[in-house]
Amino acid sequence: MNRLLTLGTALVMTATVGTSCTRGPQPDAYGNFEAVEVLVSADANGKLLEFNVDEGYRFHRGEIVGWVDTTQLVLQRNQLQAELAVCRAQLPDKQKQLEVIREQLAKTMHELARFKALAEADASTEQQVDNLSYDADILQRQLDASESDLNIRTRTLLAQMEPIRQQILQIQDRIDNAYVVNPVEGTVLAKYAEQYELAAIGKPLYKVANLDTLILRAYVEEPQLAEVQLGQEVVVAVDSTYAGQTRFTGRIGWIADKAEFTPKVIQTRNERANLVYALKIYVANPGLLKIGMPAEVYFNRQEQ
Repeated sequence: MNRLLTLGTALVMTATVGTSCTRGPQPDAYGNFEAVEVLVSADANGKLLEFNVDEGYRFHRGEIVGWVDTTQLVLQRNQLQAELAVCRAQLPDKQKQLEVIREQLAKTMHELARFKALAEADASTEQQVDNLSYDADILQRQLDASESDLNIRTRTLLAQMEPIRQQILQIQDRIDNAYVVNPVEGTVLAKYAEQYELAAIGKPLYKVANLDTLILRAYVEEPQLAEVQLGQEVVVAVDSTYAGQTRFTGRIGWIADKAEFTPKVIQTRNERANLVYALKIYVANPGLLKIGMPAEVYFNRQEQ
């Protein structure tokens, strides 16, 4: 019996040694995948007349996914446009209104020149010349006064029209903002509103994130900082349970400048008490990686 126990113990030790010898290099860091998530909100208050959004939908940047009711805004804009048209119709036509006086002045000046010529030939009197000169002076004053009055009326109406134009632009901007425009290329992660519900400015409608590139937030201890640098390529490994492909290439895009306690989701209780530095590793996602998925990081790519 003792010989059997001894033999069994030897076999177990041999198997343990063999297993430890075949294990690969240990990961340099651990972390979880995340993405830059954007909360999309309404820029107008009102009922959602159209809202073509659901979880898993993929949208392009600038794509219109819905709009808010703008009936009241359109009515306000139409009213202001009518007021603007009334003011525009009241603008005086300076050329037509001054044309009669200009013609009278031109005719009087022509007669004045003719009578001056006749007076030099003693064919007319000085009194006739003086009368025509006086008439021309009166007509010139009338022309100047009428032109000044028309200019004042025009400037006054234009000044009244400018605030109306600005109000129309403001309302048009609110109408344009009634469209719900997707701000980034990405996939809808969560939906917070339904069609025909009331939307409010700043109230989230849905959450979207670009899943083409995920961010692995990993943590390293201070002695490991010498092994990492911005732009460095590393190997990111995930459990084969999650995906057929288990190795990915990542790029370090950010290194924290301050230490923090290891997050609770990482490692054991003792290791969580350590001070660590956070890294952001950008990993191209072929569609296999998911937000929240745990991963391991190897800094020396040649060992993999």
